[in-house]
Amino acid sequence: MGLIIAYALIAVSVTALVYAGLQSFVPVAVTRWRSDQEEIDDKLQNIFYTSSEARTFLILKYGGTLAAFFIGLWFMNSLVFGIFLGIVIYLLPEVLLDNILRRRRERLEAQTADVMTALSASIKSGMTIEQAFSEMVDTMYPPISEEFALIRERIDAGQPVIAAVKSADERLQVPRLSLIFQTICISLERGGRLASLMDRLAESTREIERVEERVRTETAGLRLSARIMFLMPFFICGLLYLIEPDQVMLLFDNLIGNIVLVIAIAMDISAYFIMKKLIELDI
Repeated sequence: MGLIIAYALIAVSVTALVYAGLQSFVPVAVTRWRSDQEEIDDKLQNIFYTSSEARTFLILKYGGTLAAFFIGLWFMNSLVFGIFLGIVIYLLPEVLLDNILRRRRERLEAQTADVMTALSASIKSGMTIEQAFSEMVDTMYPPISEEFALIRERIDAGQPVIAAVKSADERLQVPRLSLIFQTICISLERGGRLASLMDRLAESTREIERVEERVRTETAGLRLSARIMFLMPFFICGLLYLIEPDQVMLLFDNLIGNIVLVIAIAMDISAYFIMKKLIELDI
């Protein structure tokens, strides 16, 4: 009878501790979830994604982290691998989101020379700046047409042209587009030949693009070297496993081996991103 009472007291104590932990943890987790959702949703809405994609990123970030931790813990039978995989999956959505934003900015920058030429042609034909923006929406391809559509919507809603253009500039923060927007604002505020300015900007932008293309060509070998450097340790590990499988399995079968392997993988990933950062030159 006393043993039953003792087990009951232990069960009640454990339940109380779990309940108290959940009471303190759940509000913090909910607050963190909502904060991350707002931040990701704002970033995605700026590039015309919907809130459902934001939830997908959050599910990957938190649900994927837990799943990766238990996969490492149960299937690989290693707490070290579980923690490492959890950290990797936790950081992965942020890397993917930054990559999406970077690629969109690159696509916008690639269209800037065409935008300058089209704006110049529209203004020379006698169009107002509002009509020129509408022409951009109708004739240009996304993503630049989406941005000018948003500017046009702001203007149609009653916002001044300068305010709508400055709002787009602050939101996008793309250097070449910023040059276009600032030129338009200065021209509207102080006057000037906007068409001729756009022609000169388009010529300068195309020269910069030619230089960037030459730099990309010159650094192509370095980018290939970075990828080879990243993959080589895994290739060598596979060869060593074919030769001495027992020696390689020491990295997976004990705690010290797990720690050494995780540190090696982390250093390999870090070296790849450092080399990639050094290769990417700003023109």
